[in-house]
Amino acid sequence: MRKTLAIFTLVFLVIPNPSGAQSLFDDISGSSGNGYKIGGFIRSGIYFNKPGKSPGIPVSFADLSLNTEAGNGSTYKAYADLRYRYASEYGKIVNAPVLREAWAAWYTPFTELKAGKQIIKWSNMDFFRLQDVVSPRNDLYRSFDPEDRDLGNVSFNFSLSPVDKVSLQALIIPRFRPSVLYTEFMDMPGLIEIKEHTFNDNGTLSYGLRAEVYLKNFSASISYFDGYNPLPGLRLDTLTIQAEDNSYMVSLEERPFKIRTLSAGVEFLLGNNIIRTEAIWLDPDEDYRQKEYVMLPEIKWAAGFEHFFGNLHLVLEYSGKYISGFEESAFDPVLPDESSFFEFGSLPPEQIFEYIRLQIGSFNRLYNYQLREYSHYAGLHLAYEKGLATFSPSVNILYNITAEEYMLNPVLKINPSDNLEIIVGAELYNGTGNSLFDMINRRLNSIYTGVRIDF
Repeated sequence: MRKTLAIFTLVFLVIPNPSGAQSLFDDISGSSGNGYKIGGFIRSGIYFNKPGKSPGIPVSFADLSLNTEAGNGSTYKAYADLRYRYASEYGKIVNAPVLREAWAAWYTPFTELKAGKQIIKWSNMDFFRLQDVVSPRNDLYRSFDPEDRDLGNVSFNFSLSPVDKVSLQALIIPRFRPSVLYTEFMDMPGLIEIKEHTFNDNGTLSYGLRAEVYLKNFSASISYFDGYNPLPGLRLDTLTIQAEDNSYMVSLEERPFKIRTLSAGVEFLLGNNIIRTEAIWLDPDEDYRQKEYVMLPEIKWAAGFEHFFGNLHLVLEYSGKYISGFEESAFDPVLPDESSFFEFGSLPPEQIFEYIRLQIGSFNRLYNYQLREYSHYAGLHLAYEKGLATFSPSVNILYNITAEEYMLNPVLKINPSDNLEIIVGAELYNGTGNSLFDMINRRLNSIYTGVRIDF
């Protein structure tokens, strides 16, 4: 670890910075040349929750972020963000560096080529980011900053601006990286084991095409993606009988699958309000009837409203979903346990395997919110934002109207001085029996506090 930090620091220090040269990030008239910027933050915090009879502190952490930007302001730019975390998370010690992003870009008056590990966001929405189908996420990552849950991918992004205010983009992702499933935080039946999928070939390329138009107080985009869905499904790998007691073991595998998507978005200013809309069509390459880990085709749409009432910031969003070719789930959407096999009696092994496969498919439909033909969701963000105010309270509420589950995230940020922030907040998940939030809330429901210093 010391070698990694030493090399990283050395790279920063040897970047030339001639005396009198203009930094890419400083506005100093009359100067020119190369420039760089180094910054970051130190952050520490703890999470409280009560998974059992008594409360505890399942997560305590200390983070260091070092990031640098370098460029000449016209033809090239480079960026890197190195994170280091030491933490105790649910009984495990984390002590490792992570390169969150590292990319280089080359510019001409009409083109841009960017290559490296990037976090790519296509959506302008706050809650229902329908167009973000290219970048994986880790929603189990414990952090006060929601953006820390975005994971990067090595990718190549080429942009062309044939005319002013128009951008055409082509994206290539050579290798698939999955999102992290919630299953790690679920209480699994003892007979279930879940393995990560490992690619043994190079056939994991994904690509996307995108066009954007920017006008005064108006922007629009249309995107096409052909590649791997960031969220994998669960596939039944093996079903074995233990010789000592004739009990069953169910081995599942996180399995990626390819999709095609066509999406569009519009954002415009209406008076003092910002209006956003998005829609997406998603079609898997394979049939969920034969591949239990594959999701069903679906169409989703969303609309958002943003407004400032003085120092009060309001965001309201709605999203809906329609499942194309909908069929009722064959089984209850729960993972199999010992009782599942009692019901099978003396059925042939191949028939038992098929029943378990269908049950896993039903669970995947629960995970992807595809148990109903139509689904509806709502999101609310309300915050007090006043320039250099010492206290900044906010609240986020995400409500699944159809599944009757919600997430509540109140936050209070205290800024005693510049670059110093104290945070107190909570993440609360609640859902009906056997809903997704009901399965994860025992470990994710938390009150947290911490401090962050930027430099």
